[in-house]
Amino acid sequence: MSTIVNIILFLIILFLYIHIIHQLKKGEDLEIYEMDYMSNEHLQEVCDIKQPVLFEYQSVVPAFFEHITPENLDNFSGSHDIKIKDIQDYWKSDESVDYVILPYQSGRTLMSSDTQSNYFTENNEDFVDDSGLNKIFKENDEFLKPYMTLQTKYDIMTGSANVYTPLRYHTEYRKFLCVMSGKIRVKMTPWKSKKYLYTIRDFDNYEFKSPVNVWKPQRKYLHEMDKIKWLEFDVQPNHVLYIPPFWWYSIQYSDTPDNLICCITYNSIMNCVTNIPNWGLYFLQQNNIQKKIAKTLELDKSDVEKSEDTAIGLKIVEKKPPLVDDAEIEPPSLVTSI
Repeated sequence: MSTIVNIILFLIILFLYIHIIHQLKKGEDLEIYEMDYMSNEHLQEVCDIKQPVLFEYQSVVPAFFEHITPENLDNFSGSHDIKIKDIQDYWKSDESVDYVILPYQSGRTLMSSDTQSNYFTENNEDFVDDSGLNKIFKENDEFLKPYMTLQTKYDIMTGSANVYTPLRYHTEYRKFLCVMSGKIRVKMTPWKSKKYLYTIRDFDNYEFKSPVNVWKPQRKYLHEMDKIKWLEFDVQPNHVLYIPPFWWYSIQYSDTPDNLICCITYNSIMNCVTNIPNWGLYFLQQNNIQKKIAKTLELDKSDVEKSEDTAIGLKIVEKKPPLVDDAEIEPPSLVTSI
């Protein structure tokens, strides 16, 4: 009997080991795959290569693009709250970056009147649920959702003209960015570039980021930036970009005020098992932080005149040193079609 138990335990451990290794696999080739959408099964096979993938999507689910537009969000979801961040806060310190909660219409007014390209919004899963948009998002599951998915997240992202997001990576199983209107410019680099990016693992907000501004590099990081090779490309409206786990990426919105991205994230059962250590640190950190009421926005005079709403938000305070990892330099840029 003990022999049978040992064999069963061995098989279970072997099963977990193989699947966890697959979740931690990293694509290191500096190339992006362009493809025509054929089927969900084919898409999952391509995504398992762990390289960025770009494909046209409107012809697959045209109703999704008809329902999710800036105009429809203004008309039907304007009173629901979104989270606004200031990109300048990422360069001021290595601590967690706070967000401001504003109604969607007020946030759009703020971002459309922002002449300094500072504000963007993300992590709006509550907004999608409260406004009932999750029913529309679920139409994509048939075409994008992998097998054995345990967790699904839907998000709305937008920003001021020419604003960009910080450089970061994720550990999700599948992350798709669907450009609904406007266009975005993306910079990406493989995991092995982390040596030059001074990784910060922020467990206040569960964000893995770099203090390096890849669009306007700070003087102290110029030497490291010269050692990194980048994929830099545009994503046009009606297209979807798949961002693999452990790839560094930063998004710059176009110079139009109607930029809109839908982010769809799927986590499989084994991905959740693999992320248990990170999730454990995140939940522990939530018990160790102090919440203080703080002023959240410092608007220019022009912004104050154009935007009618301001807000008070929560500031999450924690003192911890940034984490630094090692990396290598990646090969030259290529574009591969499938």
